[in-house]
Amino acid sequence: MNKNLLAVHLSDANDDEVRQVARSGAAMIACPGSIGIIDGIVPPSFVYQQAGGVVALGSDQAPGNNCHNMFNEMKLAALFNKIKYQDPECVPAWRALRMATIDGAKALGLEDKVGSLRPGKRADFIAVDLHAPTMMPVYTEPMRNIVPNLVYSARGNEVSLVCVEGQILLENGKLQTMDEETIIADAQACVPELAARASKAFWEVNGTNAALMREGKL
Repeated sequence: MNKNLLAVHLSDANDDEVRQVARSGAAMIACPGSIGIIDGIVPPSFVYQQAGGVVALGSDQAPGNNCHNMFNEMKLAALFNKIKYQDPECVPAWRALRMATIDGAKALGLEDKVGSLRPGKRADFIAVDLHAPTMMPVYTEPMRNIVPNLVYSARGNEVSLVCVEGQILLENGKLQTMDEETIIADAQACVPELAARASKAFWEVNGTNAALMREGKL
């Protein structure tokens, strides 16, 4: 194990094993939404950070997470750990934001190129509408609430601009490089085939939710 390893989830590792991986220089990828839904487990990101390791946020795969919303992952990472450790200061908003930005870049070995706004780095950034209802009110004295609002209140639709390597991909909340309606329609058109392929396995699932779905109750 070394800095070239991306340790994803670590949901089956005990705390001593988590600390061992952290001390190796490897980075951890925590996917709290997906692992919470699939396994009912809080990823050991706090233990990893306490051991000096770098933790980045991921969204994992769509079927397990139901979304790829990094704002959602920031909120879950902060809340899950606060609840697990019964500590309101555990994983503060600023740390969750770092996990979604500069620490993600560090995990990929790209911290000299992306992850923060610095001279010489790539023009990769987003702009957030601070006048959106979920971001209001904004105050800067005696404390600042912009980062907590981003982590605990924002939903993602507050993003008004996305720029990657200087190219604007989203402006005024609208995609600029592709037809969003076509993409959504194409995705929906794949559903019948996917459902047919999954049908046999679905009827063999013994879970409570699957049984309720088969009975038409869900």
